[in-house]
Amino acid sequence: MGSGDLDAGAVFSWMQANPARLRELLREEDPLDAEESPAADAAVRAHLRFAAEGLMAGIAPGLADRVDGMADALDLWFEDDREVFERQIELGRGAIALEEHLLYGADGETEPAIHAALERRVRLGAWNRLFLRCLEARLGPEYDGLTEAALEWSKDHERDLAASILQMHHRQITAIEKATGHAATPDERDQSSQLAAVTGYVRRAIESAAHALDAM
Repeated sequence: MGSGDLDAGAVFSWMQANPARLRELLREEDPLDAEESPAADAAVRAHLRFAAEGLMAGIAPGLADRVDGMADALDLWFEDDREVFERQIELGRGAIALEEHLLYGADGETEPAIHAALERRVRLGAWNRLFLRCLEARLGPEYDGLTEAALEWSKDHERDLAASILQMHHRQITAIEKATGHAATPDERDQSSQLAAVTGYVRRAIESAAHALDAM
């Protein structure tokens, strides 16, 4: 993870060392603190802006000027690329319907928690696509194809992502229980699961971009 044009490990280290900056971005995206879900769109945008700032800690010096300022430009990019986002959501809903049909059958009742998790996975995947498209555009024409290469790599490593999210969730629950002295409540578990998913997908955007850059 440390070779090539993007050192994902260096980006992750920067992100871990700057939690206060993430909190600032979360407040910027949701100034009225209206969103209770850690996986709300505003929170995801904040996490992706945070990752974009972290790029400067791991990008090759020759590319640094191209990604500098990407975090400040992301919200406008997200708005301009909204059609791509909505198209991915629609495609994802079709995939969810098929997956639930296979799980529950034509007349089966979908488990709400599973449906919510599938919906979250689709939205996070769509946000990652927009982030990667922005990175590709900023790097320039010689990096055309980075988005699809990164997404293909991600598809080939879906199990690794699921395992990583589960590990983060377990670590968070352990920390909560240690701090409170009691078993985590259902709400705490749900909040932890959502936060782990957001963190996992954002880290995956960086990691997949690093692998795609290495292959170019």
